[in-house]
Amino acid sequence: MRRDIIAETFRLLARHFHLFTLIALTVWLPGHLIINYIDFFATSKGAADAGARGFRVGLMVEGFFGPLVVAATLNALARITRGEPASYVQAMWHGVAMWPRLFIARLVASALVLAGLIALVVPGVLILVRLCFVDALVVLDGAPLGAALRASNALTVGRRPAIFWTGGFLFVAVFSVAMTLSALAGAADHFVVQVLVDCVIAVTQVVFTIALFLFYREARQAAAPAPAA
Repeated sequence: MRRDIIAETFRLLARHFHLFTLIALTVWLPGHLIINYIDFFATSKGAADAGARGFRVGLMVEGFFGPLVVAATLNALARITRGEPASYVQAMWHGVAMWPRLFIARLVASALVLAGLIALVVPGVLILVRLCFVDALVVLDGAPLGAALRASNALTVGRRPAIFWTGGFLFVAVFSVAMTLSALAGAADHFVVQVLVDCVIAVTQVVFTIALFLFYREARQAAAPAPAA
């Protein structure tokens, strides 16, 4: 586990919280409004059926619009770490431009991970770690899909255990926060409270994109050829 990556992840999130919140909620505020409307009010066939429909809507929002959030976040991170001004409009504009390519790349990468998970859990996790830089390679480097898959596999060499354990730590942290907030929202049993809690949880998930970007930047810098004397 890389404590320096974790510390930098939370520092970037805290320092630019407003920007990452705006990017995430561009997709997830309307998404959670729809999901929770279904859960709270579309109960003609019962609460269980409404929950299932809300879950399906959530998967559709993540699958279709998730790449837009990731692309915009990566663009903002790249500009921030270069010391350039990063604005919401500029990040979202770039995210929209890269959305189709990243959608296809994520679709292929997810299919490969799913195939590994079907075979056995361990191969699926290994593939997930090997391909974790595909998003950054497609969005920031403009790499074609095949080149991005190969480059991600190469760039993660020597970093895979650190990526796995760092990601595991962040998953436990985000999951713990999500369970705590969800329990409080469940006790309140109110539409507005549930939407707000779900939006907060959506923003906390930005830490995964930030941490992987930091690993990617480090790998890219290490792989860059030394300048000639």
